[in-house]
Amino acid sequence: MHKKLTSVLKRLVMLCAIATPVMAAEPEYVLNFSNVMAPSHDSSLGIERFAELVHERSEGRIKVRHYPGGQLGSDTETFAAAQQGMMHIAGGSSANVVNITRAFEVLHLPYIFDDRAHSHRVLDSERFQALINEQLAENGLVWLLTFEYGFRNVFTVKNPVMEPADVAGLKLRASRSPLEIKAIEAFGGTAVTVDWPEVYTGLRFGIVDGHGQPYGTTISARHHEVLRYSLENGFQYYAFLGLASRKQWERLPDWAQKILIESARDAEQYHRKIWAEKDASGREAFIAAGGTVNTPTPQALARWKEAGRSTWKNSGVGQALIQTVRDQSLQRPAIVANSTDSE
Repeated sequence: MHKKLTSVLKRLVMLCAIATPVMAAEPEYVLNFSNVMAPSHDSSLGIERFAELVHERSEGRIKVRHYPGGQLGSDTETFAAAQQGMMHIAGGSSANVVNITRAFEVLHLPYIFDDRAHSHRVLDSERFQALINEQLAENGLVWLLTFEYGFRNVFTVKNPVMEPADVAGLKLRASRSPLEIKAIEAFGGTAVTVDWPEVYTGLRFGIVDGHGQPYGTTISARHHEVLRYSLENGFQYYAFLGLASRKQWERLPDWAQKILIESARDAEQYHRKIWAEKDASGREAFIAAGGTVNTPTPQALARWKEAGRSTWKNSGVGQALIQTVRDQSLQRPAIVANSTDSE
């Protein structure tokens, strides 16, 4: 990790200090926001909206400087840089902060959310936010904002998948999240960890037989050129996180922190709208490219949920977090983890 961070830290040294006024026309505070996604990605558009809101509400006293496309390093690297105080705000996948903290792993539990509305109630919950930030405080980070990547459906290259039994014998791409790997194994498949830039090649040459992703992400990565089938089983939720360095955050005055928090909440609402539009258009594009969309029967979906939720018990995710999430559910199925599993 230290070797990987060296090049990132060199790039950040000249960027990291919060500016003090030199001329009246210049901002008092300049905050650098790293982002691994391309400038055209909906998460990048959400950050741009956040930066605009901060500029307007601070009357130019705060400037958020956005670096999309991994200019300052991968999200794994920049999350670590923020932890060390060398980056103001790092943005990237909730899966890739797992080497620093498991605080967000609760979001990755298969079928922890009933639907998108449930995920929003949880993410907007002050109770949930407090529990997460309590854990992040130990790691030198502050949870500033969340943009959604959405729910993962199973996409395959050669054969359609309808039931968990159909996953047996398939190699499905997984991120580095232990809970994604456990989910694939619970369905009967083989999880193959492939970094995102190499997934297209992996699909084309049979290194993996499919993956779990939302439509928008699948289309933006051109995976629809290879994939032929999707099953809308929504087995796992993923998010884009904006994590601030606690060391840098605590240097800001209260008025600046307040503007950043309020702007983050409004940027999240903006992003939810454009993400929904992009995912819907992605579904249409997948079908237009010759893809087949399948929907599980209620009985099959129940089997997917049973298999997925079987991973909760030994996930290592704290019972308090699981309970907090399920308390926001309108369905409230029984909790399958028990208090001895918390950590």
